[in-house]
Amino acid sequence: MKKIIYILALSIIPSFLTAQTEMKIGDFQKLSVYDGINVELIKSETNKVEITGKNTAYIVIKNKNGDLKIRLSVEKRFSGNRTKVSVFYKNIYSIISHEGANIFSKDTLNQADLNLKANSGSRQNMIVKLNTLQATATAGAKINIKGITKYQDFSATTGAEIMASKVENEEANAVSTTGALIDVSTTKDLKVNSKIGGIINVHKKTDKITEKISVGGAVNYLYED
Repeated sequence: MKKIIYILALSIIPSFLTAQTEMKIGDFQKLSVYDGINVELIKSETNKVEITGKNTAYIVIKNKNGDLKIRLSVEKRFSGNRTKVSVFYKNIYSIISHEGANIFSKDTLNQADLNLKANSGSRQNMIVKLNTLQATATAGAKINIKGITKYQDFSATTGAEIMASKVENEEANAVSTTGALIDVSTTKDLKVNSKIGGIINVHKKTDKITEKISVGGAVNYLYED
C-alpha cells in the first residue's frame, strides 16, 4: 500500500507544478503588475492571459475600463516570484510595475507612444520602436530599454535606474535625483538635470546639450570626442 501511495504522489506532483490557466480578458491599454509576479508581454490578435508556476490559484486579474491589474490575493501577497503570467495583447500604451514585479518583452513594442513606470524594486526589460517614450523609475526599481525612439523623457528617483544607452534617439530629457542613475544616448538635443546625488551617464556625443547640476548631482560623458 505504501508503494502505491508513493507512486500516486509522484504522478500528481508534476501536474501541480506545471498547472496552467488561460483566461480571456477583453480590451485593455494599460497594465499594472504587483507582488513580484513575472509577466511576459506577447503581441497578439487576442487579449488573454496564461498563468503558470506556483500560486496560480491565487492570481487576481481585474480589467476595469481598459486598465488591467494583475496581483496576488491577500494570502500570498509579495510571493509571486515563482509565478509567470503571459499577457497577450492587441494594443498597450502604459506599463506599470510595483512591489518587485518583473515585466519583460522578447518582441519589439512597435507603436507611436509608450509610457513605462517602475516602482518599489520592480523590473522592466523592453525592446522598443517608438516616436515618443516616457519612462519613470522610483524606489530602487530598474528599467532596461533597447531599440529606437525619436524623443524620450526619463525621470529616476531614490536609487532607481533607467538603462537606455542602447536606445537610438534624436532628442531626450533626463532627470536623476536622490541617488538614482540614468544611462542615455542621444544624437541631436539632450537636456540633463542631476541633483541630490543623482547620476546621468551620457554615452554618445550630442549636437546640443543643456546641463543642470545641483546638490551633489553628476553628469558623466563616457564617449570619446
